[in-house]
Amino acid sequence: MLTSVHAFATDPARGVFILIFLCIVIGGSLLLYAIRATNITSIGKFNLFSRETLLLLNNIILVVACATVLFGTLYPLLYDALYNEKLSVGPPYFNTVFVPLMIPILILSAIGPLTRWKRDTAARLSRELTGVLILSVMAGVIFYFWLGDISWAVAAMIAIFTWMITATLLNIYKQVRNKSNKLAGLKTISRSYYGMSIAHVGLAVFALGVTFTSSYSIEHDIRMKPGDTHQLADYSLQFKGAKEVKGPNYQAQEGYFEVSRDGQIFTELKPQKRLYIVQRSPMTEAAIDAGLMRDLFVAMGEPLDNGEWSMRLQYKPLIRWIWLGTLIMAFGGILALTDRRYRIKKQSQASHA
Repeated sequence: MLTSVHAFATDPARGVFILIFLCIVIGGSLLLYAIRATNITSIGKFNLFSRETLLLLNNIILVVACATVLFGTLYPLLYDALYNEKLSVGPPYFNTVFVPLMIPILILSAIGPLTRWKRDTAARLSRELTGVLILSVMAGVIFYFWLGDISWAVAAMIAIFTWMITATLLNIYKQVRNKSNKLAGLKTISRSYYGMSIAHVGLAVFALGVTFTSSYSIEHDIRMKPGDTHQLADYSLQFKGAKEVKGPNYQAQEGYFEVSRDGQIFTELKPQKRLYIVQRSPMTEAAIDAGLMRDLFVAMGEPLDNGEWSMRLQYKPLIRWIWLGTLIMAFGGILALTDRRYRIKKQSQASHA
């Protein structure tokens, strides 16, 4: 997401589109709020330490995080408009400002569902979460020494991932621990509650995927001739050569790579450098070996002397977890929307009308 924001921010041609999109989304949201403002009332009271307070804190942090992204997106456009100079706002800004804001969100997402409405106490909540905290810290420490070459930041994210997953499971267990038939008790939990829990799991998966992808991705731009082998993490990629192929509307030079691990060949990659006949525009078609734990990318650049090619080789660990996490979150949201209570409320309002 941040990479896309950076790309938009440094491309003035898309600036107008971004501004129009923001006006529609933000302006439309504020318009809906203004229309319904007279119908929004709150008569409930809650203590400082309660689920309501945590939800409010969560929303404040999200608003600040969105503001940092908005600022990083619009500032280069404004700077270019005022001074006619290009300015790039990239990963250093977002990593410094956005990431620290999201860490409290991850921690609060595990604490919030375990907190009582209206009022609660820190002592009760600490008793509930002591075991979860110990398990999470142990997971971070164990992975730090087991994997050997990870940083403390990655170990901390593993601990947060464990914290979110175990706290979510604990929260579900709390709903049925006083029931004699635990399985039957699980069936009584509302879909909205399951949807929330699934969305929190998806958030944890997404955060872990982002952490490992940003910390351990490898990207090499190199020259290769037929017969050359390049090591990428635990994988050896041998360039066997390139040949001309024809597609339905393009001509292409297709490379051929043998990918091996521990001396055993397990897949082939065939990237292409295409030239579309009508537009006469060159395009790169990357070859991807996808997996749950990592993706391998090979893209052909330009042909060089003596049969050599410029190649871009990439290793992306857990990048599929980013998309998997978003799909899990989306599924949780859809499941929450199917909660029977919402339909009953709507039907009841329709009958009174």
